[in-house]
Amino acid sequence: MKKIISSAIALLIAAIGVHSQVILQDSFNYADGLTTFVSTNIPTPILGWTNHSGTVDSRIKSGRLEVFGNRAGDINRQFTNTPAGVVYASFTVNSTNLINGTNYFAHFIQNFSTFRARVFAAGLGVAPNTWRLGIAGNAGTASKIYPLDLQTNVDYRVVIAWDNASAFTATMWVDPVVSTDLSVVSSDVTSAITLVGFGFRQSGTTVSAPNLTVDDLYCGNSFADVAVAAPKPAVIYAKPAAGPTTIFTGNNGSLSCVGGGAGTVTFQWQHAGTNLVDDANYVGSTSNVLSLVSAVVPQTGNYKCIVSSITNGVLFNSVTSTVAAVVVSAAPVPPTFTSQPVSQTVYRGQTVTFSTTVNSPGNVSYLWYSNNVALPSETASTLTIPASSVVTNITGSTFKVAVTNDVVTQGIVSTNAVLTVNNPAHVSIAFLRSLVDPNNNYAATNTTTPYEITGVVTTYTNLTTGNTSSYYLQDATAGINIFATFGSTFRPLQGDVVTFVGVTSSFSSGLELFADTVGRPYTSYSVVSNNFALPTPLSIPFTVTNNNFSNMNYTIAGKLVQLTNVFFGANAGAAIAGGFVAVTNGLGQSFNLWFSTVDLDTQGQILPAYATSVTGVMFGSMNGGSPNFAVAVTKFSDIVTPPAAPPTLGVSQSGSMLTFSWSDAAYNLQSQTNTLGGGLDTNNASWFDYPDPSNPVNITVDPANPTVFFRLVKP
Repeated sequence: MKKIISSAIALLIAAIGVHSQVILQDSFNYADGLTTFVSTNIPTPILGWTNHSGTVDSRIKSGRLEVFGNRAGDINRQFTNTPAGVVYASFTVNSTNLINGTNYFAHFIQNFSTFRARVFAAGLGVAPNTWRLGIAGNAGTASKIYPLDLQTNVDYRVVIAWDNASAFTATMWVDPVVSTDLSVVSSDVTSAITLVGFGFRQSGTTVSAPNLTVDDLYCGNSFADVAVAAPKPAVIYAKPAAGPTTIFTGNNGSLSCVGGGAGTVTFQWQHAGTNLVDDANYVGSTSNVLSLVSAVVPQTGNYKCIVSSITNGVLFNSVTSTVAAVVVSAAPVPPTFTSQPVSQTVYRGQTVTFSTTVNSPGNVSYLWYSNNVALPSETASTLTIPASSVVTNITGSTFKVAVTNDVVTQGIVSTNAVLTVNNPAHVSIAFLRSLVDPNNNYAATNTTTPYEITGVVTTYTNLTTGNTSSYYLQDATAGINIFATFGSTFRPLQGDVVTFVGVTSSFSSGLELFADTVGRPYTSYSVVSNNFALPTPLSIPFTVTNNNFSNMNYTIAGKLVQLTNVFFGANAGAAIAGGFVAVTNGLGQSFNLWFSTVDLDTQGQILPAYATSVTGVMFGSMNGGSPNFAVAVTKFSDIVTPPAAPPTLGVSQSGSMLTFSWSDAAYNLQSQTNTLGGGLDTNNASWFDYPDPSNPVNITVDPANPTVFFRLVKP
């Protein structure tokens, strides 16, 4: 043990070394987003990186450079000095997803169209859910694959070298400590070249999202310059399946273990505590995947895998996996259920999934039945009924699954699961307003159960933007906001009767019934009829919210209401631009009006100094424990101002000449001599319009008609 510890310490010192000839280093500790480039291929104090092909879309994320995903740009950074002899580079690489394909992503640059020591994500590993690295001199595919399965979401230190002195080869190590550790070598040139820098290639051809990153780049003239990582002890990333794994005699099976460590990583499988060797029944006893070939009953038992880290020919450390149990059975075994389909009660339009799990050897097959009728296309362990098919007329249907395997002729059949499909309950809006928590700002307490309501639309316009819809609906009991995601085609008119199915939700506008026909296909909305009379507005005082929050949230919020004797104060004469507007009454009490920025009927209209009444819906709710209510005005004519005073008509006489003048030039003068019955002709039949609408008007008195009536009218 002392010898091993001493060796490890010595190796650590050798790995750290003295980095006196580092010619390029970058830790990528920059702000998230697109990298910053310079216009020429020279190092700069910013990043020193330049884009040498493709789209400028190289990206930094969490202090790492993304090199796979939806990227197209290739970037490089030049050396400050041209290196000679053997040139080394190292960097950390991490893949968050499996890379099914081969693409190179890192290289030395000979010139800006030729690259050396290309490093590849070289496809899938041997063990399930693993991947591998490869290298080539200048070829477009990896000519050598590093013989170690790599785990996702694990950092690996990759070291590469280009021998420009004699061998003209590319070498790659994974988590090495010294240069004598396990490596792979590739070459495709036979003469010296000049290396000018290092680059990363952004490859987006085999994956749909960024899933491979690099970090902590070092380039130098010696192995010690770039071997900056401390030795990684042996570790098991993915242990063998605990089992028991059942294999029938004569069949094949396998166990896998994913491990890593410093230098050379070795694997040794054990059966019942004894090291295995390859023979007629075992293949891969010293690899990370053990195959049981033409299985025999004595292979039954517990298996473990020992993962060791060896560097410079010396054992660094070892770890042993957990036990994997294997049963080799001479007799066919039918499948058994570990879980069966469960009866469900859902609402119309909800997606339904029935599932089962079984314990079974061999290849398992499934066949689902509905009401004892086979469903030939349903052969998975789960059965999904799409939302469009979940209607009330299939309520009471039964579903079961038959399961068999390829080692028995007779399978098993599950119990029946019964599907019950209900329509959402049709309720009053007052009932929905009761589903709130008065101790939590009156927030909705039931946000999963769908409810159906019917009421009349009280707002004149859509109150939201984009592909959404927001209106207020009121029935005989209360009012509520109805909000529809993906509701761009739902634009009811004020006075339309609407049936709306949704779930309760809370927003700054207060309690709402929320529908999402894509994410929640059991929600819906439709216009039932048009031109229904609006509810009579509830007249409210300016002090309506004073210490009366329960009444506000349960009965008033969402309703059509009316304020009277409204003064606009400093806002008088201003154009409506959306948002809150403060108003007062004759007693100096204040309240807020609210205007939607998308309401074209109110936007840009001029606020008066005074209104006899303002009508709108009670908008808002409790917010952080304090009231946040306002009257939402969606139609400008709901701001009712008193009629203008009539114009003043003046008259003067000079002999038989009368001169008429009036205060409003928009009016014209009319006269009438009809005095039958002692009154005027109210049917306007005998009113005379003076052809000259000028103001003033001179009229000569006719002695034959001494009685004449005059009036002003607006054309």
